[in-house]
Amino acid sequence: MLNYRLFGTLDSSPPLLVLHGLLGSLDNWQTFAKGQAGKRTVLAVDLRNHGDSPHVAGMSYRQMVADIVEVLDTLAIPHCDLMGHSMGGKVAMALALQHPERIQRLLVVDIAPKMYPPRHQALLQAMSAMPLATLTSRKQADEWLSATVKHPFERGFLLKNLGRNAEGRFYWQCNLPEITQHYLKISGFPTPAGVFPKPALFVRGAQSDYVQDTDIEGIQQVFPLAALTTIAAAGHLPHVQTPAEFSDVVNAFLD
Repeated sequence: MLNYRLFGTLDSSPPLLVLHGLLGSLDNWQTFAKGQAGKRTVLAVDLRNHGDSPHVAGMSYRQMVADIVEVLDTLAIPHCDLMGHSMGGKVAMALALQHPERIQRLLVVDIAPKMYPPRHQALLQAMSAMPLATLTSRKQADEWLSATVKHPFERGFLLKNLGRNAEGRFYWQCNLPEITQHYLKISGFPTPAGVFPKPALFVRGAQSDYVQDTDIEGIQQVFPLAALTTIAAAGHLPHVQTPAEFSDVVNAFLD
């Protein structure tokens, strides 16, 4: 069972289920979820091998979809709105295509339903090679990653995965070996069977290259009611980099 957190209560209105991206966690959605207070309940989950969810074998989209369905069934949620970022956006798209009866409206943040080049392999190798046993501070971890990840904001985001035990030793909270082993599978996307015939909104950052204009036709073949919104000041993390504008876009769609 995945780790999850409810922001609000499960009443008569369906919640908004939110899914984080690769090497993220449900904490990435805290600011957004708290901003939704009084408007809608937000259900955030840690995907398998991330955050406080179990470390298990496999990272296929079929397995991750099954994990989310288990959460919905356990909480007796027959249907919901669904939003996912990056890898979580691919999980969201796969879930909407496999179980359209469970999803009312779909939001996909800065990702398209396609195969991506393995652009994170160097990062995963750097994280795997980090000398955790000899680290004495997070500053040292930040310096170690700086050769691979130039932007301090992005390093800080990734280093949220770094935990510290009672003896002061650092460890990766995510299941880094399993994620690394299945990274090529994560970079891909399962061949769609059918379409999602309900409202969908794709949100991209103008400073990101994850969703190109050339992707729009492919998106609308699978999600025929999809619209695309671009946030000019955002990169790949619009919900973190431009939280106010991102919330306005989401609320305009869901309201």
